[in-house]
Amino acid sequence: MEVEANPDANSGTVLEPVEDIRAALGGGLPAATRIEPRPDPGEPGADAGQGPTEIPHRPVLRPSVPVLVVLDDGEQESGEVHRLRAGVTLIGRVEGQIQLPHDALVSSRHAEIVREGAGRSCRWLLRDLGSANGTFVRCGRSLLQPGSLLILGSRRFRFQPPSPPAGEAGPPAQPGRTLTIDMAVERAGWCPSLIETGHAQGGLELRLDREELSLGRPGVDNRLAIDDPLLAAHHARIIRDAAGRWLIEAHPSRNGVWVQVAAVYLTSRCWFQVGEQRFLFAVSGAA
Repeated sequence: MEVEANPDANSGTVLEPVEDIRAALGGGLPAATRIEPRPDPGEPGADAGQGPTEIPHRPVLRPSVPVLVVLDDGEQESGEVHRLRAGVTLIGRVEGQIQLPHDALVSSRHAEIVREGAGRSCRWLLRDLGSANGTFVRCGRSLLQPGSLLILGSRRFRFQPPSPPAGEAGPPAQPGRTLTIDMAVERAGWCPSLIETGHAQGGLELRLDREELSLGRPGVDNRLAIDDPLLAAHHARIIRDAAGRWLIEAHPSRNGVWVQVAAVYLTSRCWFQVGEQRFLFAVSGAA
C-alpha cells in the first residue's frame, strides 16, 4: 500500500551527518566500511604536489550510485553493503530488494528509497509505506509536532501537547503479523510531555515545564534524567522558540536522537532506522 507523503512536512528535521559524529567522538567510529578509499601518496592518481591536482572520475550523464549499508549490530559504519542502482529500492520483512525477515518490528512492505531527477542533480527520497512502527532518521535538530515519535537511547517517546486527543492501544499482535510496539496512552497535564510508548500504562513521562531543558543521564545536572546506558551524559536539549514551537537538538553522542518521518530527502551521508535495523546511506563523492 502506497502512502501519500510530503517530504516538506519534515522540513524542520535536519539529519545528522556521519562526519559530525566522527568529529565529535574524536574519530572513534569504526572504519571497516570505506565508501571511497583514497590512494596513498605516491600511488597513481595521488597528488604529488606538482602541477594541477587530478580529480577522480565521476559520471556526468547518469546518476551517482548511492551505497546503503545494513549496519551490523552495534556498528556505526560497517555491515552488509548494497549499491542502489534501481529507481526504487523497497525495504520490508517479506518483500523488497532488502528483506529483514528476522525483525518482527518491520512491516511486510515497510519503506522505500526513490531516486528523483536525472544525472548529477538527482535526489533520494526515503518514504515510509504506512508501516506499523514507523521509519526514523538520526537528526541534529527537529521540530516536535503533536504525536511526533522519538527514539532516545533504548526507549521510544511520543510528544504530547497540553490537550491531546484521547489515544487507545491497538489490537494485540497475531502470529505472523508485524509486532506493534507503539501504544498511545492518554495523559492529562497543563504542559507538554514526552510519553514513553510501548506500555499499556505506567510508561515514563517527561514533563516539559521550562522553556529549555537538558536531557541525559541522572546525576549530571539534567532536568530530564533517564537511567539508560544508551544515552550520553548530556544527550540532547529541548527548547521552546519565540513562536511557541518545541524543538529537540542533539548533543554529540554515539547513539544520537532519532525522529519519525513520513518522507524525507536523504543527505549525502546519513543514518535511518527501520524496525530495529539501522542503515547508513552514502553517496560517494557527493558535495
